[in-house]
Amino acid sequence: MASNICDFTNTEIFVSEWVDPVLTASGFDACGDYVETYWLGVIGPSATWVLRYLSRELEVFPNGYCLDLADTAAALGLAFRHGSGSLERAIQRCATFGLVAQLPQSLAVRRRLPALTKRQLLRLPTALQHSHNELFAKN
Repeated sequence: MASNICDFTNTEIFVSEWVDPVLTASGFDACGDYVETYWLGVIGPSATWVLRYLSRELEVFPNGYCLDLADTAAALGLAFRHGSGSLERAIQRCATFGLVAQLPQSLAVRRRLPALTKRQLLRLPTALQHSHNELFAKN
């Protein structure tokens, strides 16, 4: 899926699910322990909260929903500044790591995430690297 920059000049944007059949079968729930334990250290807390917020709303509105950016930013303790706020930066960070796809007037959000790559794993503390290796050694 293409990853252009969203047009944040409006205060609303449409959010839909980015369905990937491979991750549907083998990925990790965006609101689950794997994301909190391992992805958090890679994408940071704001991006993690944004991803979880968008994903939870897709549970309620599986066909997509219109997201009020100012209200969402306020709910998450972030700022919305029509392109330069902390909410927009968190969304961009999610896009950088392939967790959301930005389209001009919408976002497609993964509700199932892949395992970290080797390179991403190396950014984490040694203890988390070891626990990650143990997790996958059991599977």
